[in-house]
Amino acid sequence: MPAAPSGFDGKQLSSLRCPDCHCNALSKHLDVLKCGNCGNTFPVVHRKPVLLRHDNSLFELDRYLSIDDVKSYRQNRISRFLPGLSVNLASDRILPMLRGTLDSRGCCSVLIIGGGTQRNWLDPLLCRDVPHELVYSDIDITSDVDIFCDGHDLPFVDGSFDAIVTTAVLEHVMYPEKVATEIARVLKTDGLLYSELPFMQQVHEGAYDFTRYTLSGHRRLFNQFKEIEAGMVAGPGTALAWALENFLLAFVAGIRSRVIVKGASRLFFSWVRYFDYFLERRPQAMDGASCTYFYGAKSEQKVPDDEIIRSYVGAKHLTHI
Repeated sequence: MPAAPSGFDGKQLSSLRCPDCHCNALSKHLDVLKCGNCGNTFPVVHRKPVLLRHDNSLFELDRYLSIDDVKSYRQNRISRFLPGLSVNLASDRILPMLRGTLDSRGCCSVLIIGGGTQRNWLDPLLCRDVPHELVYSDIDITSDVDIFCDGHDLPFVDGSFDAIVTTAVLEHVMYPEKVATEIARVLKTDGLLYSELPFMQQVHEGAYDFTRYTLSGHRRLFNQFKEIEAGMVAGPGTALAWALENFLLAFVAGIRSRVIVKGASRLFFSWVRYFDYFLERRPQAMDGASCTYFYGAKSEQKVPDDEIIRSYVGAKHLTHI
């Protein structure tokens, strides 16, 4: 299935709300969306609404006005020919499970938070049999998305989506618990969530890299959800490959030198990640996992903290009282 053209169309306006006053009162006026409650306007650039709070100090509305319609993803040409450092032990199995549940419910709406360049592979994966409506969102100006927005203030009315997918995103937001609350808010009752978050992983987004989570921390972040399955995306092998690369990078500062060192590191050490396939079923490996996943359904009641503690998966079972 080819990727659908990006952008929000008129019929989807009913699911949007103003990020400033949170009212469901947006209407289209030429090349802007205008809130009928507070009167604020938000630009629409190449059919992509930019729904950010006007007092957002990190991401200013005016900076999105110069978006070029040409896809300008930031890809290093050399990196495309180098082996990666990570494996993914979860998405190829969990996302088809998610698709199966959605297919059984009919045509569903799915929000992808931090969509980046995922449209090319998520559209064919999730819409293989049923044409679900996938809405791609991101804050990055180079992303192939339908809407630009901030996860801290998702510009959608309550209960807009049947499912949400967010992979390697929440480590880059200032307040992950606020984003987790927003995710729960815009999901319908029994809405599904698939999340991936790093644990043992070095900085990879410069200044926009804030947080890491153990599997227990990942579970605690989404305590508004009933767990269907959780576990390891990438294990100690991937964590070691990342550590070796960043150990070598610590000795060089120049851009060209870092590209050369990174290339050499990946050629020599990328094979270490394959140990994760051997360690996948070993609970003790979870304590050194590079990345974990959580797959769950929105619940009416929060999961108690003591239940999260009891569900710990790893080698070091401690009792402090």
